[in-house]
Amino acid sequence: MGRSVLRGVLPRYLVFLAFAASAFAAHAWTAGSDGGAGAATASPDTESGPYRGIVGPVGTAEPAPEAPKEWDRALPFFAQRVIDKGYNLPNPYNIGYSYYNGYQRYQLSDLAVSAGSNPLRAADFVQFQQSKLHNVSNQFQLGAWIFPFLNVYGMIGTIEGNGAIDISFSSKTDLQQFFGINIGCGGSRPRPECSNPIKLPTQFANYSGHTFGGGFTLVGTYKQLFFSLPVTYTVSDITMSETPVQSINIGPRIGWNFRLGPGLGLLTPFVGVTYFRTHAKITGHFDVPIQDAGGQTARLNYEINQSVVGAWSGSAGVSWAVNRSLGFIMEFGYGYNRNNIIATGFFRF
Repeated sequence: MGRSVLRGVLPRYLVFLAFAASAFAAHAWTAGSDGGAGAATASPDTESGPYRGIVGPVGTAEPAPEAPKEWDRALPFFAQRVIDKGYNLPNPYNIGYSYYNGYQRYQLSDLAVSAGSNPLRAADFVQFQQSKLHNVSNQFQLGAWIFPFLNVYGMIGTIEGNGAIDISFSSKTDLQQFFGINIGCGGSRPRPECSNPIKLPTQFANYSGHTFGGGFTLVGTYKQLFFSLPVTYTVSDITMSETPVQSINIGPRIGWNFRLGPGLGLLTPFVGVTYFRTHAKITGHFDVPIQDAGGQTARLNYEINQSVVGAWSGSAGVSWAVNRSLGFIMEFGYGYNRNNIIATGFFRF
């Protein structure tokens, strides 16, 4: 029964990895930004992703007018002061859509199981290898500039993924002692093979879920130099886990603004790093058929910790502010622990 129980549990462990954001995602993305930190020549804004921030233009793609205009929107606060200084601001509200596709390394640890209403017991003899999982996510975002340097946003989306995981047991003797079943490895003289580790066949699973969250982005410029700091918090409700997964993403970016000419907008290539941390305690249960029991089942409860492998990774991309209302962003993440691509489009109003 030991092997059949664990083989039933294993695919369910993979589901929590759906957050890619991720996770991320999260791996959950955020509606980054729309306005600038008062850029005389236009500065980029930011959008952050489930596992990383995304840089986007925050200033308008057109030069500021010679005579300051009167700002006719409620947000951002102090916008008129920025306009009076000769800076140009984009429309203060934005909606956006982001597509994420990437791979993330995860580590499972500290498995605990129990039968029926019994308390959970640590199953230290179960060992997990690092897993590299593939996640795809779609996010819809809504944001607003509260101040010329501060954007707040919220998001909601879906995530799907798949992956494989390798599990092994330290020995048949430990397996017998934990489950209290007789597999011929008891007594004072167990068979020699009872001390050998056991590697189960690679387990595969597909999983899905929903994500929601929010955050803020700080931006600033110096001449044509742009920098941003998005901070995002997300929660994922994923299949096969009875507890949500919480994640935090911080993605500082720095870039340079290039004007493309009249009517072509502002192009901003950028580089940065991404800090993504999630620690989930995945819980659940399933029913195991009892052999020769007339269709009866026994409930097996489980709990396992999950965390990403390596919190930091690099990023590079480009943002194109077509005009005050329309923008696009493409970003690539790279590193040992994650590789991803994020495509974002947003509309300002």
